[in-house]
Amino acid sequence: MLTRYTPRVMPKVLPSVGAFTVQCAKCFKWRLIPTKQKYEEIREHILERPFYCESVQEWRPNVSCDDPEDISQDTGRLWAIDKPNIAQPPPGWQRLLHIRGEGSTKFAYYMAPSGKKLRSIVEVHK
Repeated sequence: MLTRYTPRVMPKVLPSVGAFTVQCAKCFKWRLIPTKQKYEEIREHILERPFYCESVQEWRPNVSCDDPEDISQDTGRLWAIDKPNIAQPPPGWQRLLHIRGEGSTKFAYYMAPSGKKLRSIVEVHK
């Protein structure tokens, strides 16, 4: 399972994503991912290459399922579960998750290098 979270306070304009996390397929603990790029790499292949706590050792030595989780789901944050195995956008493009509001829907869109927003990878390919 993959997630992004943002502070719980819900202003009119929602804040940007505060951190990227991935849940271990073995112990189900949440691990913080250091960069959006690393998160996207993990998310793109999560079904064929599940994430395990030991994967964190790439950027944080000696982490295992025996260690406490980096963060826990609580009511102090707004969590958005991201879809797994979606290909990364082309270089220069971004895939952004927009949370419309607490308890409402969310959606992802793609931002072209020109600033144009596209709603699907199909539109990006066109």
